[in-house]
Amino acid sequence: MSKSQSLRPQTLHARLTHLIKHWPADPVRPASVSIQHYLQGRLPKSPEDKIPLSDSSINALFSLLEDRYSRRYPLPQKLRNPASNPSHYDDVVKEFDEAPQRNWLGRLGKRLKGIVRFR
Repeated sequence: MSKSQSLRPQTLHARLTHLIKHWPADPVRPASVSIQHYLQGRLPKSPEDKIPLSDSSINALFSLLEDRYSRRYPLPQKLRNPASNPSHYDDVVKEFDEAPQRNWLGRLGKRLKGIVRFR
């Protein structure tokens, strides 16, 4: 039997359901293009039906969900905090965290700051 057919449909259905429930929501991206929306569209109505995703695709999603790659290949501090701008990546993460809560006036202010390059 091939590797892509190694798991039973019920097991794949349970794994796909687990992914949908536990995948973190992206507050910046619209819900219509989220991973949850994509996986929900691939989830069959009954657990016995065939899932149109391969085992390797589901395993890859689980490895991303469990953050296996960042633990196996940690990012060096010199790369994380470059000498030219040590707080750059922290600022990017902070901006992504703040962006969904910002009102239209805050967005306009940020845009004007970017145009004028205030510091």
